[in-house]
Amino acid sequence: AMDTLWDKVMKNLVEWYGTAYEKTDEIARIGKKKIEVAGVNRTIEKHLSELGGQVYDLIEVQGKGGVIAKDSEVSRLVGEIRELEEELKAKEKEIEAIKSEHKEEQNDS
Repeated sequence: AMDTLWDKVMKNLVEWYGTAYEKTDEIARIGKKKIEVAGVNRTIEKHLSELGGQVYDLIEVQGKGGVIAKDSEVSRLVGEIRELEEELKAKEKEIEAIKSEHKEEQNDS
C-alpha cells in the first residue's frame, strides 16, 4: 500500500524527534559538563590568585633579597602590581574629589 501524506509526515516526525531528542540530550549533557568545567576553572583561578597574593605578601615581607623576589618574571609582575596599586589610589582620590564636588554643589543650592 502506498503511504499517504499523513503517514509520510508521521514517519518523518518520529524519525526527526527521535534523533532530535538524542541530540538534545547529548547537547544538554555536554552543556552541563561545560558548566562544571567552567566552575573548576574559576576555582583554579581563585586559588591561583590567592596563591599569587600570598607570594606577593611574602615578597613584601622578605624584601628584594628573597629567593622568590629574584625571579625575573616574579619581579616584573610585582612591579606591574605596584603600578596598578598606585593607579587604584589615584582613581580612589578622583572618586573622592567628584564626591566632594557634588557635596559643595548641593551645599551651594
